[in-house]
Amino acid sequence: MNDVTRRIEPGTVAALDRLTQWDLTSIATIRESYVGSGGSPAPEDPRVERSDEIIPGPDGGADVTVRWYRPRGAAGPLPCLLWLHGGAYIMGTLDENDGRLDRMASEVGCAIAAVDYRLAPEHPYPAALEDAEAVWRRITAKPGEYGLDPARLAVGGASAGAGLAAGFCLRLREAGLAQPALQLLIYPMLDDREVTASIQAAADPGHWGLWHLRANRMCWAAYLGPLSGSDDVPPEAAPARAGELSGLAPAFVGVGDVDAFLDENLDYARRLSRAGVPVDLHVYPGVIHGGFGAPPATPRTAQFLRDIYAALAAAFASA
Repeated sequence: MNDVTRRIEPGTVAALDRLTQWDLTSIATIRESYVGSGGSPAPEDPRVERSDEIIPGPDGGADVTVRWYRPRGAAGPLPCLLWLHGGAYIMGTLDENDGRLDRMASEVGCAIAAVDYRLAPEHPYPAALEDAEAVWRRITAKPGEYGLDPARLAVGGASAGAGLAAGFCLRLREAGLAQPALQLLIYPMLDDREVTASIQAAADPGHWGLWHLRANRMCWAAYLGPLSGSDDVPPEAAPARAGELSGLAPAFVGVGDVDAFLDENLDYARRLSRAGVPVDLHVYPGVIHGGFGAPPATPRTAQFLRDIYAALAAAFASA
């Protein structure tokens, strides 16, 4: 057992052979590895209603599919979370978090709008952010039509989805639009520059079964397209590059201490706080990247989920 494995929660160590084994030959093979690791779709929770909606795309572009999750029989207007799935900007589907989002909608008593945003490299930055903005503008323009409370809206996601959520808050600020009640950042993928110790350590073969530096590099290059490797990457594309973080939504930042994104997450949380943004930071011992949705449910990942629900509930209660 290597040094990294010794730090991981025992319940996760026992399941390491069930985690994704990345084929890093190309973006196509990374995607194949990811798809091959998926389980069966989660059956619909009887406490929750799911429905899909097609929303017109930005500026006459491609339409955007949204999956709605609502507590069955809940009286509106409801608070709402705009959810952006993970997948390193190049992969991921609406189906993969059905079980988690069913439970979140039920536990928190909120609606969730999960965005099926366009993926890189076919659709590099800013396509995913444009899709998120199209959905956000739609629900903020017609909250009554959706049974939503416009004062109680949050934006969040996991991994690349959390990176998009952070970037989206920067995008709203630059457009002079109101911030959400919360930016829910679950181990966000924020920095394309590979400057932190934790991401550099992900090149070590001892990180078997975990996210790899080479995959990280390939996925950022796919997402950033022609901007990749330049000094022209906009902060909304890689939020760790933002020089000014004031005026952003309060943030929940949660990450495990066995996660390649640990250092960039800690730095972003610190800088948000120094800029006057309220930050609820959680670091979970023994939790790897993907702990939001990966099996099994260990004591620390269970605590992670409880903290996420508590942060959303608190944000909605105080909005």
